Amino acid sequence: MSLQARADLNQLPVNTQFWRYVVPSIAGMLVVSSNVLIDGIFVGRYVGAHALAAITLVYPIVMLQIGLGAMISMGAATRISILQGAGQVVAAKQTLANTLIMIALLGIALPAIGISQLEHILVLLNADNAADVLHEARAYLRLMLWGGVVNIGQIAAIFLIRNDGQPKLATLLVAFSALSNIALNYLFLVHFQLGLAGAAMATLLVEGFITLAGLLYFFSPLAHLRLALADLRADWASMPAILGLGFSSLLMEANLALLMFAHNYQLLEYGKGNDVAAYAIAAYTEAVFVLLIHGLAMGMQPLLSHATGAKDAERLVQILRYGLRVSVVIGVLLLATVQLFPATIAALYVGNDPVLIALATDALRWHLFALPFDGILIVGVIALQAMALTRLAMVGTLGKTLLLIPALWLMPQWWGVTGIYTALPLVNMLLGSIIGLVLWQQLRRLRKTALE
Repeated sequence: MSLQARADLNQLPVNTQFWRYVVPSIAGMLVVSSNVLIDGIFVGRYVGAHALAAITLVYPIVMLQIGLGAMISMGAATRISILQGAGQVVAAKQTLANTLIMIALLGIALPAIGISQLEHILVLLNADNAADVLHEARAYLRLMLWGGVVNIGQIAAIFLIRNDGQPKLATLLVAFSALSNIALNYLFLVHFQLGLAGAAMATLLVEGFITLAGLLYFFSPLAHLRLALADLRADWASMPAILGLGFSSLLMEANLALLMFAHNYQLLEYGKGNDVAAYAIAAYTEAVFVLLIHGLAMGMQPLLSHATGAKDAERLVQILRYGLRVSVVIGVLLLATVQLFPATIAALYVGNDPVLIALATDALRWHLFALPFDGILIVGVIALQAMALTRLAMVGTLGKTLLLIPALWLMPQWWGVTGIYTALPLVNMLLGSIIGLVLWQQLRRLRKTALE
Protein backbone atom coordinates (compact mmCIF):
# COMPACT_ATOMS: atom_id res chain seq x y z
CA MET A 1 0.00 0.00 0.00
CA SER A 2 1.40 3.41 -0.94
CA LEU A 3 2.18 6.17 1.57
CA GLN A 4 -0.69 8.19 0.09
CA ALA A 5 -3.12 5.29 0.48
CA ARG A 6 -2.06 4.81 4.11
CA ALA A 7 -2.42 8.54 4.72
CA ASP A 8 -5.93 8.45 3.21
CA LEU A 9 -6.90 5.60 5.52
CA ASN A 10 -5.77 7.66 8.50
CA GLN A 11 -7.10 11.06 7.47
CA LEU A 12 -10.06 10.94 5.05
CA PRO A 13 -13.56 10.90 6.57
CA VAL A 14 -14.73 7.40 7.37
CA ASN A 15 -17.85 7.63 5.19
CA THR A 16 -15.64 8.53 2.19
CA GLN A 17 -13.26 5.65 2.83
CA PHE A 18 -16.09 3.22 3.58
CA TRP A 19 -17.88 3.78 0.28
CA ARG A 20 -14.59 3.97 -1.66
CA TYR A 21 -13.77 0.39 -0.60
CA VAL A 22 -17.22 -1.11 -0.12
CA VAL A 23 -18.97 0.04 -3.32
CA PRO A 24 -16.41 -1.56 -5.69
CA SER A 25 -16.37 -4.69 -3.54
CA ILE A 26 -20.17 -5.03 -3.50
CA ALA A 27 -20.32 -4.16 -7.21
CA GLY A 28 -17.82 -6.90 -7.95
CA MET A 29 -19.75 -9.40 -5.87
CA LEU A 30 -22.98 -8.27 -7.52
CA VAL A 31 -21.48 -9.33 -10.83
CA VAL A 32 -20.27 -12.60 -9.29
CA SER A 33 -23.64 -13.28 -7.67
CA SER A 34 -25.36 -12.63 -10.99
CA ASN A 35 -22.90 -15.07 -12.49
CA VAL A 36 -23.75 -17.69 -9.83
CA LEU A 37 -27.44 -17.21 -10.59
CA ILE A 38 -26.87 -17.58 -14.33
CA ASP A 39 -24.55 -20.55 -13.71
CA GLY A 40 -27.38 -22.31 -11.90
CA ILE A 41 -29.80 -21.42 -14.68
CA PHE A 42 -27.46 -22.90 -17.32
CA VAL A 43 -27.05 -26.13 -15.33
CA GLY A 44 -30.76 -26.49 -14.58
CA ARG A 45 -32.05 -25.63 -18.04
CA TYR A 46 -29.35 -27.13 -20.32
CA VAL A 47 -28.11 -30.15 -18.34
CA GLY A 48 -31.10 -30.98 -16.17
CA ALA A 49 -32.40 -31.45 -12.63
CA HIS A 50 -30.04 -34.41 -12.15
CA ALA A 51 -27.09 -32.05 -12.74
CA LEU A 52 -28.43 -29.63 -10.12
CA ALA A 53 -28.55 -32.56 -7.71
CA ALA A 54 -25.04 -33.72 -8.72
CA ILE A 55 -23.35 -30.36 -8.24
CA THR A 56 -25.10 -29.91 -4.88
CA LEU A 57 -23.95 -33.34 -3.67
CA VAL A 58 -20.25 -32.82 -4.51
CA TYR A 59 -19.97 -29.09 -3.80
CA PRO A 60 -18.99 -29.58 -0.12
CA ILE A 61 -15.54 -30.69 -1.37
CA VAL A 62 -15.21 -27.58 -3.52
CA MET A 63 -16.23 -25.50 -0.50
CA LEU A 64 -13.38 -27.03 1.50
CA GLN A 65 -10.97 -25.88 -1.24
CA ILE A 66 -12.53 -22.42 -1.12
CA GLY A 67 -12.15 -22.47 2.68
CA LEU A 68 -8.42 -23.18 2.40
CA GLY A 69 -8.12 -20.27 -0.03
CA ALA A 70 -10.15 -18.00 2.23
CA MET A 71 -8.02 -18.93 5.26
CA ILE A 72 -4.76 -18.08 3.49
CA SER A 73 -6.17 -14.97 1.80
CA MET A 74 -7.98 -13.50 4.80
CA GLY A 75 -5.06 -14.28 7.10
CA ALA A 76 -2.54 -12.74 4.71
CA ALA A 77 -4.68 -9.66 3.98
CA THR A 78 -5.31 -9.03 7.68
CA ARG A 79 -1.67 -9.53 8.66
CA ILE A 80 -0.39 -7.35 5.81
CA SER A 81 -2.82 -4.53 6.71
CA ILE A 82 -1.91 -4.67 10.39
CA LEU A 83 1.84 -4.73 9.62
CA GLN A 84 1.51 -1.82 7.19
CA GLY A 85 -0.62 0.10 9.68
CA ALA A 86 2.23 -0.36 12.16
CA GLY A 87 4.82 0.67 9.53
CA GLN A 88 6.44 -2.80 9.17
CA VAL A 89 6.71 -2.97 5.38
CA VAL A 90 9.45 -5.66 5.17
CA ALA A 91 7.40 -8.05 7.30
CA ALA A 92 4.35 -7.32 5.15
CA LYS A 93 6.30 -8.26 2.00
CA GLN A 94 7.44 -11.52 3.61
CA THR A 95 3.80 -12.32 4.41
CA LEU A 96 2.91 -11.89 0.74
CA ALA A 97 5.76 -14.20 -0.32
CA ASN A 98 4.66 -16.82 2.23
CA THR A 99 1.14 -16.64 0.83
CA LEU A 100 2.27 -17.50 -2.70
CA ILE A 101 4.36 -20.42 -1.43
CA MET A 102 1.47 -21.87 0.60
CA ILE A 103 -0.87 -21.66 -2.41
CA ALA A 104 1.67 -23.50 -4.60
CA LEU A 105 2.04 -26.27 -2.00
CA LEU A 106 -1.73 -26.71 -1.74
CA GLY A 107 -1.96 -26.81 -5.53
CA ILE A 108 0.21 -29.95 -5.44
CA ALA A 109 -1.38 -31.58 -2.39
CA LEU A 110 -5.08 -31.23 -3.28
CA PRO A 111 -5.16 -33.22 -6.56
CA ALA A 112 -2.59 -35.71 -5.23
CA ILE A 113 -4.90 -36.61 -2.36
CA GLY A 114 -8.29 -35.95 -3.93
CA ILE A 115 -7.94 -37.71 -7.30
CA SER A 116 -6.57 -40.87 -5.71
CA GLN A 117 -9.63 -41.04 -3.43
CA LEU A 118 -12.21 -39.76 -5.91
CA GLU A 119 -14.49 -42.82 -5.98
CA HIS A 120 -14.49 -43.10 -2.18
CA ILE A 121 -15.36 -39.40 -1.91
CA LEU A 122 -18.29 -39.78 -4.33
CA VAL A 123 -19.67 -42.69 -2.28
CA LEU A 124 -19.22 -40.72 0.95
CA LEU A 125 -21.16 -37.80 -0.57
CA ASN A 126 -24.04 -40.11 -1.63
CA ALA A 127 -23.48 -39.15 -5.26
CA ASP A 128 -23.74 -42.80 -6.35
CA ASN A 129 -27.52 -43.22 -5.90
CA ALA A 130 -28.33 -42.67 -9.60
CA ALA A 131 -26.16 -43.35 -12.64
CA ASP A 132 -26.81 -40.00 -14.37
CA VAL A 133 -26.08 -38.08 -11.14
CA LEU A 134 -22.88 -40.08 -10.54
CA HIS A 135 -21.61 -39.44 -14.08
CA GLU A 136 -22.02 -35.67 -13.80
CA ALA A 137 -20.70 -35.53 -10.23
CA ARG A 138 -17.54 -37.49 -11.09
CA ALA A 139 -16.76 -35.33 -14.14
CA TYR A 140 -17.24 -32.08 -12.22
CA LEU A 141 -15.34 -33.00 -9.07
CA ARG A 142 -12.35 -34.51 -10.90
CA LEU A 143 -11.73 -31.28 -12.79
CA MET A 144 -12.26 -29.06 -9.73
CA LEU A 145 -9.69 -31.08 -7.77
CA TRP A 146 -7.12 -30.83 -10.58
CA GLY A 147 -7.72 -27.08 -10.65
CA GLY A 148 -7.37 -26.55 -6.91
CA VAL A 149 -4.39 -24.21 -7.28
CA VAL A 150 -6.38 -21.67 -9.34
CA ASN A 151 -9.52 -22.18 -7.23
CA ILE A 152 -7.45 -20.99 -4.24
CA GLY A 153 -5.21 -18.60 -6.18
CA GLN A 154 -8.04 -16.48 -7.56
CA ILE A 155 -9.40 -15.88 -4.05
CA ALA A 156 -5.98 -14.70 -2.88
CA ALA A 157 -5.55 -12.48 -5.95
CA ILE A 158 -8.81 -10.59 -5.33
CA PHE A 159 -8.22 -10.26 -1.58
CA LEU A 160 -4.64 -9.08 -1.85
CA ILE A 161 -5.05 -6.70 -4.80
CA ARG A 162 -7.90 -4.99 -2.94
CA ASN A 163 -5.77 -5.00 0.20
CA ASP A 164 -2.94 -3.33 -1.75
CA GLY A 165 -5.06 -0.22 -2.18
CA GLN A 166 -6.53 -1.21 -5.57
CA PRO A 167 -10.22 -1.97 -4.92
CA LYS A 168 -11.25 -0.81 -8.40
CA LEU A 169 -8.76 -3.12 -10.12
CA ALA A 170 -9.97 -6.03 -7.99
CA THR A 171 -13.55 -5.22 -8.96
CA LEU A 172 -12.66 -5.02 -12.66
CA LEU A 173 -11.02 -8.45 -12.46
CA VAL A 174 -14.08 -9.91 -10.74
CA ALA A 175 -16.45 -8.34 -13.27
CA PHE A 176 -14.39 -9.49 -16.27
CA SER A 177 -14.13 -13.02 -14.91
CA ALA A 178 -17.85 -13.26 -14.18
CA LEU A 179 -18.83 -12.09 -17.64
CA SER A 180 -16.27 -14.45 -19.19
CA ASN A 181 -17.69 -17.34 -17.16
CA ILE A 182 -21.17 -16.66 -18.53
CA ALA A 183 -19.83 -16.72 -22.09
CA LEU A 184 -17.84 -19.91 -21.46
CA ASN A 185 -20.85 -21.58 -19.83
CA TYR A 186 -22.88 -20.86 -22.92
CA LEU A 187 -20.08 -22.23 -25.13
CA PHE A 188 -19.44 -25.42 -23.14
CA LEU A 189 -22.95 -26.23 -21.86
CA VAL A 190 -25.22 -25.03 -24.66
CA HIS A 191 -23.06 -25.25 -27.79
CA PHE A 192 -20.76 -28.21 -27.02
CA GLN A 193 -23.14 -29.85 -24.48
CA LEU A 194 -20.33 -30.96 -22.15
CA GLY A 195 -22.50 -31.19 -19.04
CA LEU A 196 -21.05 -30.40 -15.62
CA ALA A 197 -17.54 -31.03 -16.97
CA GLY A 198 -18.12 -27.97 -19.17
CA ALA A 199 -19.23 -25.93 -16.14
CA ALA A 200 -16.03 -26.92 -14.31
CA MET A 201 -13.87 -26.08 -17.34
CA ALA A 202 -15.47 -22.64 -17.61
CA THR A 203 -14.93 -21.95 -13.91
CA LEU A 204 -11.29 -23.06 -13.90
CA LEU A 205 -10.34 -21.15 -17.06
CA VAL A 206 -11.65 -17.94 -15.52
CA GLU A 207 -10.03 -18.63 -12.14
CA GLY A 208 -6.75 -19.36 -13.90
CA PHE A 209 -6.91 -15.96 -15.57
CA ILE A 210 -7.48 -14.17 -12.24
CA THR A 211 -4.65 -16.11 -10.57
CA LEU A 212 -2.25 -15.22 -13.36
CA ALA A 213 -3.36 -11.57 -13.29
CA GLY A 214 -2.74 -11.45 -9.54
CA LEU A 215 0.76 -12.88 -9.91
CA LEU A 216 1.65 -10.43 -12.68
CA TYR A 217 0.28 -7.54 -10.62
CA PHE A 218 2.45 -8.19 -7.56
CA PHE A 219 5.59 -8.52 -9.68
CA SER A 220 4.80 -5.31 -11.60
CA PRO A 221 5.39 -1.60 -10.90
CA LEU A 222 1.62 -1.24 -10.31
CA ALA A 223 1.89 -3.00 -6.95
CA HIS A 224 2.55 -0.94 -3.85
CA LEU A 225 3.82 -4.07 -2.08
CA ARG A 226 5.92 -5.24 -5.01
CA LEU A 227 7.74 -8.60 -5.09
CA ALA A 228 10.84 -9.76 -6.94
CA LEU A 229 11.76 -13.39 -7.60
CA ALA A 230 14.46 -13.09 -4.94
CA ASP A 231 11.73 -12.37 -2.36
CA LEU A 232 10.16 -15.81 -2.79
CA ARG A 233 11.83 -17.34 0.23
CA ALA A 234 9.72 -19.19 2.77
CA ASP A 235 9.68 -18.02 6.36
CA TRP A 236 8.15 -21.13 7.89
CA ALA A 237 8.08 -19.66 11.40
CA SER A 238 5.71 -16.83 10.42
CA MET A 239 3.26 -18.96 8.40
CA PRO A 240 1.22 -20.11 11.44
CA ALA A 241 0.40 -16.45 12.19
CA ILE A 242 -1.16 -16.09 8.73
CA LEU A 243 -3.14 -19.30 9.09
CA GLY A 244 -4.24 -18.39 12.60
CA LEU A 245 -5.67 -15.03 11.50
CA GLY A 246 -7.58 -16.68 8.66
CA PHE A 247 -8.58 -19.86 10.46
CA SER A 248 -12.11 -18.60 11.12
CA SER A 249 -12.61 -18.28 7.35
CA LEU A 250 -11.67 -21.93 6.90
CA LEU A 251 -13.99 -22.88 9.74
CA MET A 252 -16.78 -20.85 8.16
CA GLU A 253 -16.44 -22.62 4.80
CA ALA A 254 -15.88 -26.02 6.44
CA ASN A 255 -19.05 -25.45 8.44
CA LEU A 256 -20.94 -24.58 5.27
CA ALA A 257 -19.54 -27.69 3.56
CA LEU A 258 -20.51 -29.90 6.49
CA LEU A 259 -23.94 -28.34 6.67
CA MET A 260 -24.53 -28.74 2.92
CA PHE A 261 -23.49 -32.39 3.26
CA ALA A 262 -25.88 -32.80 6.21
CA HIS A 263 -28.73 -31.15 4.27
CA ASN A 264 -28.09 -33.43 1.30
CA TYR A 265 -27.95 -36.53 3.50
CA GLN A 266 -31.20 -35.69 5.29
CA LEU A 267 -33.00 -34.74 2.07
CA LEU A 268 -32.12 -38.13 0.59
CA GLU A 269 -33.25 -39.77 3.84
CA TYR A 270 -36.59 -37.95 4.26
CA GLY A 271 -37.34 -36.74 0.72
CA LYS A 272 -36.77 -37.69 -2.90
CA GLY A 273 -34.20 -36.95 -5.60
CA ASN A 274 -36.12 -33.83 -6.67
CA ASP A 275 -35.87 -32.45 -3.13
CA VAL A 276 -32.09 -32.24 -3.55
CA ALA A 277 -32.59 -30.35 -6.82
CA ALA A 278 -35.09 -28.03 -5.08
CA TYR A 279 -32.57 -27.43 -2.31
CA ALA A 280 -29.97 -26.65 -4.99
CA ILE A 281 -32.21 -23.84 -6.27
CA ALA A 282 -32.53 -22.42 -2.74
CA ALA A 283 -28.77 -22.79 -2.23
CA TYR A 284 -27.95 -21.01 -5.51
CA THR A 285 -30.29 -18.17 -4.52
CA GLU A 286 -28.82 -18.00 -1.02
CA ALA A 287 -25.35 -17.80 -2.57
CA VAL A 288 -26.36 -14.54 -4.29
CA PHE A 289 -27.08 -12.99 -0.88
CA VAL A 290 -24.00 -14.49 0.79
CA LEU A 291 -21.72 -13.15 -1.96
CA LEU A 292 -23.18 -9.65 -1.67
CA ILE A 293 -22.66 -9.66 2.10
CA HIS A 294 -19.14 -11.02 1.65
CA GLY A 295 -18.50 -8.17 -0.77
CA LEU A 296 -19.57 -5.73 1.93
CA ALA A 297 -17.44 -7.44 4.58
CA MET A 298 -14.38 -7.74 2.30
CA GLY A 299 -14.64 -4.05 1.47
CA MET A 300 -14.64 -3.29 5.21
CA GLN A 301 -11.71 -5.61 5.97
CA PRO A 302 -8.76 -3.38 4.92
CA LEU A 303 -10.31 -0.41 6.73
CA LEU A 304 -10.88 -2.36 9.94
CA SER A 305 -7.46 -4.04 9.88
CA HIS A 306 -5.65 -0.76 9.20
CA ALA A 307 -7.55 1.04 11.97
CA THR A 308 -6.73 -1.86 14.30
CA GLY A 309 -3.02 -1.63 13.49
CA ALA A 310 -3.14 2.17 13.92
CA LYS A 311 -5.13 1.79 17.20
CA ASP A 312 -7.79 4.22 15.92
CA ALA A 313 -10.85 3.27 17.99
CA GLU A 314 -13.06 6.08 16.67
CA ARG A 315 -12.69 4.96 13.03
CA LEU A 316 -13.35 1.34 14.00
CA VAL A 317 -16.67 2.34 15.59
CA GLN A 318 -17.81 4.26 12.53
CA ILE A 319 -16.81 1.53 10.06
CA LEU A 320 -18.65 -1.15 12.07
CA ARG A 321 -21.81 0.98 12.28
CA TYR A 322 -21.88 1.61 8.54
CA GLY A 323 -21.28 -2.04 7.75
CA LEU A 324 -24.00 -3.42 10.01
CA ARG A 325 -26.60 -0.96 8.69
CA VAL A 326 -25.84 -1.81 5.06
CA SER A 327 -25.97 -5.57 5.76
CA VAL A 328 -29.43 -5.27 7.32
CA VAL A 329 -30.75 -3.24 4.37
CA ILE A 330 -29.48 -5.81 1.84
CA GLY A 331 -30.93 -8.66 3.92
CA VAL A 332 -34.38 -7.10 4.18
CA LEU A 333 -34.56 -6.29 0.47
CA LEU A 334 -33.60 -9.80 -0.65
CA LEU A 335 -35.85 -11.41 1.96
CA ALA A 336 -38.83 -9.47 0.58
CA THR A 337 -37.95 -10.51 -2.99
CA VAL A 338 -37.72 -14.21 -2.11
CA GLN A 339 -40.91 -14.28 -0.07
CA LEU A 340 -42.96 -12.37 -2.67
CA PHE A 341 -41.71 -14.10 -5.85
CA PRO A 342 -40.48 -17.64 -5.01
CA ALA A 343 -42.20 -19.39 -7.95
CA THR A 344 -40.74 -16.85 -10.41
CA ILE A 345 -37.26 -17.42 -9.01
CA ALA A 346 -37.66 -21.21 -9.21
CA ALA A 347 -38.88 -21.05 -12.81
CA LEU A 348 -35.67 -19.22 -13.80
CA TYR A 349 -33.71 -22.39 -13.08
CA VAL A 350 -35.99 -25.15 -14.35
CA GLY A 351 -38.34 -23.57 -16.89
CA ASN A 352 -41.68 -25.40 -17.20
CA ASP A 353 -41.45 -28.10 -14.53
CA PRO A 354 -44.46 -27.59 -12.22
CA VAL A 355 -43.47 -30.34 -9.75
CA LEU A 356 -39.95 -29.01 -9.24
CA ILE A 357 -41.18 -25.40 -9.16
CA ALA A 358 -43.61 -26.28 -6.35
CA LEU A 359 -40.86 -28.03 -4.36
CA ALA A 360 -38.40 -25.19 -4.94
CA THR A 361 -41.00 -22.58 -3.91
CA ASP A 362 -41.29 -24.24 -0.50
CA ALA A 363 -37.52 -24.57 -0.24
CA LEU A 364 -36.98 -20.87 -1.01
CA ARG A 365 -39.62 -19.63 1.43
CA TRP A 366 -38.60 -21.80 4.37
CA HIS A 367 -34.84 -21.92 3.88
CA LEU A 368 -34.28 -18.18 3.37
CA PHE A 369 -36.59 -16.49 5.88
CA ALA A 370 -33.75 -15.29 8.19
CA LEU A 371 -31.50 -13.50 5.68
CA PRO A 372 -31.00 -10.29 7.75
CA PHE A 373 -29.67 -12.34 10.68
CA ASP A 374 -27.38 -14.27 8.33
CA GLY A 375 -26.00 -10.93 7.09
CA ILE A 376 -25.21 -9.76 10.63
CA LEU A 377 -23.51 -13.10 11.31
CA ILE A 378 -21.29 -12.97 8.20
CA VAL A 379 -20.31 -9.30 8.59
CA GLY A 380 -19.74 -9.80 12.31
CA VAL A 381 -17.44 -12.82 11.93
CA ILE A 382 -15.33 -11.21 9.18
CA ALA A 383 -15.19 -7.88 11.08
CA LEU A 384 -13.95 -9.64 14.21
CA GLN A 385 -11.33 -11.45 12.15
CA ALA A 386 -10.22 -8.19 10.54
CA MET A 387 -9.77 -6.73 14.04
CA ALA A 388 -7.65 -9.81 14.99
CA LEU A 389 -10.35 -10.99 17.44
CA THR A 390 -10.26 -14.53 16.09
CA ARG A 391 -11.56 -16.26 19.22
CA LEU A 392 -14.71 -14.16 19.21
CA ALA A 393 -15.09 -14.80 15.46
CA MET A 394 -15.09 -18.54 16.15
CA VAL A 395 -18.25 -18.15 18.23
CA GLY A 396 -20.15 -17.64 14.98
CA THR A 397 -18.35 -20.26 12.91
CA LEU A 398 -18.18 -23.10 15.43
CA GLY A 399 -21.57 -22.23 16.90
CA LYS A 400 -23.29 -22.87 13.58
CA THR A 401 -22.01 -26.44 13.43
CA LEU A 402 -22.65 -27.19 17.09
CA LEU A 403 -26.26 -26.01 16.80
CA LEU A 404 -27.21 -26.97 13.26
CA ILE A 405 -26.12 -30.61 13.21
CA PRO A 406 -28.47 -31.60 16.06
CA ALA A 407 -31.19 -29.34 14.58
CA LEU A 408 -30.91 -31.12 11.21
CA TRP A 409 -31.16 -34.48 12.99
CA LEU A 410 -34.14 -33.60 15.19
CA MET A 411 -36.35 -31.26 13.14
CA PRO A 412 -37.07 -33.57 10.15
CA GLN A 413 -38.24 -36.20 12.62
CA TRP A 414 -41.07 -33.80 13.51
CA TRP A 415 -41.67 -31.84 10.28
CA GLY A 416 -40.02 -33.90 7.52
CA VAL A 417 -38.44 -31.97 4.63
CA THR A 418 -39.80 -28.66 5.97
CA GLY A 419 -37.85 -29.28 9.17
CA ILE A 420 -34.66 -29.64 7.11
CA TYR A 421 -35.28 -26.33 5.37
CA THR A 422 -36.06 -24.39 8.56
CA ALA A 423 -33.15 -25.67 10.67
CA LEU A 424 -30.57 -23.27 9.19
CA PRO A 425 -32.61 -20.04 9.38
CA LEU A 426 -33.53 -20.73 13.01
CA VAL A 427 -29.87 -21.26 13.91
CA ASN A 428 -28.89 -18.12 11.96
CA MET A 429 -31.44 -16.10 13.92
CA LEU A 430 -29.91 -17.25 17.20
CA LEU A 431 -26.27 -16.83 16.16
CA GLY A 432 -26.93 -13.53 14.36
CA SER A 433 -28.40 -12.21 17.61
CA ILE A 434 -25.39 -13.44 19.62
CA ILE A 435 -22.83 -11.95 17.20
CA GLY A 436 -24.87 -8.74 17.15
CA LEU A 437 -24.55 -8.60 20.95
CA VAL A 438 -20.80 -9.27 20.74
CA LEU A 439 -20.40 -6.42 18.24
CA TRP A 440 -22.50 -4.12 20.42
CA GLN A 441 -20.14 -4.85 23.33
CA GLN A 442 -17.14 -4.17 21.10
CA LEU A 443 -18.67 -0.88 20.00
CA ARG A 444 -19.17 0.15 23.63
CA ARG A 445 -15.55 -0.76 24.43
CA LEU A 446 -14.24 1.12 21.39
CA ARG A 447 -16.34 4.23 22.15
CA LYS A 448 -14.94 4.23 25.68
CA THR A 449 -11.38 3.91 24.31
CA ALA A 450 -11.99 6.74 21.80
CA LEU A 451 -13.08 9.07 24.61
CA GLU A 452 -10.02 8.41 26.76
